Amino acid sequence: MLIQNQANTGFGRFLIFVLTSLLLIGFYANFSDANPLKTAYKYQEIKAIAKTLKKQRAPEELEKLVEKSNAFIASHPEYKRVDEVYHLLGNALVQLERVEEGIQVFEVLVEKQPDARYVRDCLLELGLAYDKLGKHDEADIAYKALINHPKYGSGSHATRAKQILEQERADRTGELPKAPGAQPAPGSNPSQWIGQPATDFQVTGLDGEKLSLEKYRGQVVLLDFWATWCGPCIAEIPNVKKTYAKYKDQKFQIIGISLDRSKEPLEAYIEKEELAWVHYWDNTRKVSRLYEVQAIPSTFLIDGEGVIRKTNLRGHALEHAVAELVQENLAKPPDTSAKTVESTPKLKSIPATKLTKQKPTPQKTAPVTDLKARTMGWVGKPAPDFQVTDLNGEALSLDQYRGQVVLLDFWATWCGPCIVEMPKVKKTYQTYKDQKFQIIGISLDRSEEPLTAYIEKEGIAWRNHWDEDRSIRTLYGVQAIPTAFLIDGEGVIQKASLGGFDVETAVAELVKENLAKPTDAPIDTPADSPEGAHNLEPNVKEIINAAIAAHGGLEKLEAVKSIVMESHSFEHFPDGSMQDEGKSKIYFYANKFRSEWENGNDKGSMIFDGTSLFMIADGEVKLLPPEEGKSYATFFKDSLFREPTWLLTKLVKDDFPVQYSGTEKVKGVPASVLLVTQPSGKNLKVFISEETHYIVQFSYEVNIGVGGVESVDAFFDDYQDVDGIKIPHHRATKNGEYRQVLITDITLNAEIDEALFRPEQ
Repeated sequence: MLIQNQANTGFGRFLIFVLTSLLLIGFYANFSDANPLKTAYKYQEIKAIAKTLKKQRAPEELEKLVEKSNAFIASHPEYKRVDEVYHLLGNALVQLERVEEGIQVFEVLVEKQPDARYVRDCLLELGLAYDKLGKHDEADIAYKALINHPKYGSGSHATRAKQILEQERADRTGELPKAPGAQPAPGSNPSQWIGQPATDFQVTGLDGEKLSLEKYRGQVVLLDFWATWCGPCIAEIPNVKKTYAKYKDQKFQIIGISLDRSKEPLEAYIEKEELAWVHYWDNTRKVSRLYEVQAIPSTFLIDGEGVIRKTNLRGHALEHAVAELVQENLAKPPDTSAKTVESTPKLKSIPATKLTKQKPTPQKTAPVTDLKARTMGWVGKPAPDFQVTDLNGEALSLDQYRGQVVLLDFWATWCGPCIVEMPKVKKTYQTYKDQKFQIIGISLDRSEEPLTAYIEKEGIAWRNHWDEDRSIRTLYGVQAIPTAFLIDGEGVIQKASLGGFDVETAVAELVKENLAKPTDAPIDTPADSPEGAHNLEPNVKEIINAAIAAHGGLEKLEAVKSIVMESHSFEHFPDGSMQDEGKSKIYFYANKFRSEWENGNDKGSMIFDGTSLFMIADGEVKLLPPEEGKSYATFFKDSLFREPTWLLTKLVKDDFPVQYSGTEKVKGVPASVLLVTQPSGKNLKVFISEETHYIVQFSYEVNIGVGGVESVDAFFDDYQDVDGIKIPHHRATKNGEYRQVLITDITLNAEIDEALFRPEQ
């Protein structure tokens, strides 16, 4: 992963960091502008329009995007994210068939900012635009410029450019080459490796010894891609050390694959932190390319048979997954027929386990490694509900179809078996769609464009959701596709299958049974319903009290009147790169805060006094005018309301309305979901782990200025004890982008001078 060294002036980075620190969606501003927040409004408005166009490409919205992007570039040519605006403008012009204008926009950016992040997108789309006009010579120049680019020449965009150059010119029409039914290599999304054999390698570790995966066959192995310059990697090291110390003598090993730029800092850090597992310095990117690692930290958890079982594990999830797999591995009888490593020829890859064929154990039961058995284990259990949006932007949940038979279909356009099954699924839908039957497609495609194109081309009429963050896949434990769940009118799973089943027969039987039931029949849910059962409401008071006890107790929580927090923020981009957003020290009162921020030579301060927002730069105070700051005041009041330490004390009050909203999984662990109302009147979903009773996630909507409404998921991890109170030291937000904050120090009830919140003095 590369750290972006983009130029940032004034307080643009500062405002991003402060909002991220408060678990907000953030926005981009450049405070060298005469009216910086207006600039931020305009930028967010452009992004909001572009986001809408991903779902529905209306010509009038494209025209609006063109108009606003042109005006923005003319007014703010030095804005730090202006390269993204150039890209959006050029792309919109090409979609409007104003191809030559789009070409001109792309070429201006490439010339003015040759190393900007969106240059790679613009070079690729510049070539496609020229191909669209039949100007293949000019297209070749753009593609080759991308392939030979010193910064982006080894990335996925350059790979696409190479694929285009391999085509016959007559076939180049300005569209990216497609291979229907072909499954891309799984590395671009680590979770796609799950269930596949881990590819072996032969290298020399830092200790000078030969190192390979095959050497540890029969043991559970954590393959950990990291670097000493990677903040999130370093933040995760204490957790990795703890896991290694606990399981190192139980057939468990860690192989660290370092992407450090030189060996010296790596060896110094390993010695200083006493990292006792084996390490390899991947200076040639031999292993990281083998696993197509595009971002770090990236982890692959491999079982004793050489199959990848989990990826991208963090925090508590890492130790939990290792414990589970180690226990499973130790329970297996030794394979006396297996050859030793010395007698086995070196393999290019570890052989795949037969995933779908059940192997009898001495107890005649299916092993946990059997994916089909795991999928079948859902039969007879209530289907966990979810709340998402479909491809048309409309709210979608299982609960909407209670009383109907639902086929929940996990698939993707790149999955050959899924595409083969599609005609049968279409026929079934056509036959039973008017008989209380619905299909919900959960797509695991890597991008939305091929999905929407396929749905339109095939005339698929049922509702589909693009499971971009894999939340529903995780909720149902889906590790391979096609996988389908057939759910009856009472919300209970009646059929579950890896690889599909006789859809038409199964649906026919269940539809007939469902139609025969009286309409007022009570819903019968088993008393032992697992997570996801939405008609059994637990005692909300008990959930809150358990959370308060887990976090430190009501007396200690109520005693907290002020918080001083020091932290380090990072922003992750869609291409896998990461940008260091600097460090901050924030002083919190229940209704106000002050943040002092620095990133390199850039320093500043931001103050919210409970009513107004101030910026301080070079000793000069800037007050955001009230007419512009109204939405920001509400924004910050909601943010302070959400501070977990104080929120828990609000939830316990009898006069504070709290509604139970079901159970959902957060990072694989069931969590009770409570619905509360923020000062703005907007809903806040509070996720409380049923395992630890900690607050582990917030979900809410927010709008600032004219940027539109954004849905935000805020995650909490790595809880640490501060004066007897459990405080999350790792926080992250996702709203289509991904930002995280690593808390480096917290002081509760610190002595804070009130003058800090009065900048006008």
